[in-house]
Amino acid sequence: MATQKLRPEDLVIGSCYLHVNGFFIRQIDSIEGDTVIYHDQYGPGRCSRSAFLKRCPAAASNEAEALAEQELRDHLRLTSESEFTLRDEANALTAYAFRNGFLEDLHAGKSSPLLEQPGYSRISDDEMQKLMIEASAKMEEMLRLKREEPGKYELLIRDYQGSYCRKWKRD
Repeated sequence: MATQKLRPEDLVIGSCYLHVNGFFIRQIDSIEGDTVIYHDQYGPGRCSRSAFLKRCPAAASNEAEALAEQELRDHLRLTSESEFTLRDEANALTAYAFRNGFLEDLHAGKSSPLLEQPGYSRISDDEMQKLMIEASAKMEEMLRLKREEPGKYELLIRDYQGSYCRKWKRD
């Protein structure tokens, strides 16, 4: 499966891109300036062009799409068959609340010498407020889903844990 590394200006509305985890495809719905609005199996998302390319660095071929679909099915089956702990659920909720949003935009920026020096603030009050409001809204979305559609919540949270949190601490 040959892929070509893309640049922010190469992104195309309607095109599909393979996520670095190999489990799913993101399709771009629109591009507004530097903001990419996309959807994948978790629903809609938005981030900067550079954050999008960090997670989805190449266009998805038909072969890549088929392989990603199969990998996701296999992984979901394995995750569903093994013990799913409260920590697994917490990990998945944390990933869902903070991933693929403003935090990705902050993380996608250039490295700074300040990152190496303890004691300096690395995020402004406005950035922290935006991050927390966004994370809280995503948590509300998941808790509402858990209350109103528990079966759908269970599938989504296990899938998210399997896709993003496999290597996270589980105890």
